[in-house]
Amino acid sequence: MLKGAVEEALYWIISILINLIMFSLLTTVFIVKVQEVPEIYPLRVEIRELKVEKPQRNKSVVEARSEAKRTVSKARPKGGAQKRQAGATITQAHSKGDVKVPVQEEEDVSVLAELQKKIESRLKKRQQVKKQVGALSAVVTGKEVKIKGGSRSIVYIPPAPDLISSEFPSAVRVRIWVAPDGRVVKAILLQRSGNVNIDNTLLAYVRGIKFERVEDEEVQVGEITFSFRGG
Repeated sequence: MLKGAVEEALYWIISILINLIMFSLLTTVFIVKVQEVPEIYPLRVEIRELKVEKPQRNKSVVEARSEAKRTVSKARPKGGAQKRQAGATITQAHSKGDVKVPVQEEEDVSVLAELQKKIESRLKKRQQVKKQVGALSAVVTGKEVKIKGGSRSIVYIPPAPDLISSEFPSAVRVRIWVAPDGRVVKAILLQRSGNVNIDNTLLAYVRGIKFERVEDEEVQVGEITFSFRGG
């Protein structure tokens, strides 16, 4: 029984010591954290009104002339001298240093004329209708090929190709890509005639067509539909 009482007393003593140690640690941590909180000071805001000086306005030619006239009239002497100086002009006032009148040089007029010409030329270019290859139709006979359509002119058409077929061929449709210098740089078949030799011949034929040169840098896309007639 005595042994059990001693063990119970040791248990309580150890529990109290552990609680005291934990309480001391928690108190230390809490005090450190509270001390680490920075102090908050109130902000002071001061508003001042700044005076902005107004920019000086340049005098126009009319104002300068009126001011020069007023200066000349004030400087006129009385009596006979006043009559002699009655014809005083703004040029004389300028020579005396009363008023400085800006003089426009002739070079400015020429520069404005050149700028106006450039602007007019650009407006004319914009007003011009952009030329496109568009949809073309070609009629193939035994002697020639006639092509029409589109807003971009054709400057060269190769001679009519030799087409040999036991049956009358169907229409052929070819898509073409035309460079700014007028060359056909690419061609593919969209609709075949049913004869491989005719299709390949026309595909090579369109590469020899030459269109007019344009100022645009982009490659234009168009289509040519070939129809056949006897003769």
